Amino acid sequence: MAGAQNAAVGLAMDAVTDRGGTATAEPQIITVLVPETGLQKVLPWREGMTVYTARRAAGLNRPPGPCKIERGDEQLDGTNKALLEPGDVLRFVSP
Repeated sequence: MAGAQNAAVGLAMDAVTDRGGTATAEPQIITVLVPETGLQKVLPWREGMTVYTARRAAGLNRPPGPCKIERGDEQLDGTNKALLEPGDVLRFVSP
């Protein structure tokens, strides 16, 4: 599982690195966190990705609790249909 996660992050990094190895932009990833269980997943972001699709991609069949989207300095409510942006952090907390 960790190998697949590292490969996904590697692909996201390759997409933003020029041939000389210089980073050209922020990596196109999102992060899923469940502090209660210690789960941390880094996933490649894709157009149209929602909280629901990110949760499922992280292996969470059921939401462990309410979700907040951390986007820069903002905290947004993470409803299942909320669209994600590159760099978002999804933090699931106990109810």
